[in-house]
Amino acid sequence: MHLLLTRPDGRIGPLADKLAALGVRTTRAPMVTLVDNPDAGPSPLDTVDGAFFVSPTAVECAHQRLQGKWPDIAYFAVGGGTAAALRRCGVEPICPPPGEETTEGVLALPDWQYLTGKRMAIVRGVGGREVMAATLRADGFDVQFWELYRRQRPEWPAQTVQSWRQNGVDVILATSGEILANLFAVTPLSDHDWLRNCLWLVPVERVAELAQQRGCQRIQVMGGAGDDAIVRCLGSMNHYGEDPEGSAGSPGPS
Repeated sequence: MHLLLTRPDGRIGPLADKLAALGVRTTRAPMVTLVDNPDAGPSPLDTVDGAFFVSPTAVECAHQRLQGKWPDIAYFAVGGGTAAALRRCGVEPICPPPGEETTEGVLALPDWQYLTGKRMAIVRGVGGREVMAATLRADGFDVQFWELYRRQRPEWPAQTVQSWRQNGVDVILATSGEILANLFAVTPLSDHDWLRNCLWLVPVERVAELAQQRGCQRIQVMGGAGDDAIVRCLGSMNHYGEDPEGSAGSPGPS
């Protein structure tokens, strides 16, 4: 197995170290660059009852802007990595259990009914988590976004992209639809069949469907985008990512 790690730069290192310890060969190829959003505006956290954080980056950007002064509200995290980032900031997050670290997993938590009000902030980059916002609004919540960073597609020389195939990359981690689209955009058309024949590790069914629309057939849904979900997924696989029990969780259209 040779895994292409496509997370944003700065979010790859710890995961690559964990996978190396497990004997997984990896190549680092960030498909998103994160930059500050100068139009983020002031913090809404003093005027809401709870805040949902979409990533460790969202937490770190908020911590800088809040100057470490976090209001006493409910904090929701999409997964273990985001929850750990919040704990480092001195707040205790509400998080779905392992294997359910998705928007749907957060929405299924019973803690929503205990909020004294229905004012929520979603702390994110520019765009994303529209399902979360729409679902909360349908439940009567007043939802606002605090968009702290922007995502940009990096430039990759064609020779570098082709070297991934030549060096035997056969598994690709794509933790968002944007990462999936960016990888197809930077890869020469002559190598798109290689992309389609790789095994794709994706966090949720929505990204799996996007991969299928691109012609990818070998897809594993991990149930989350954090390090723990990725390591659990790889730990359940034998060579080339096939489930050793041949269960319904093995790669393929879902």
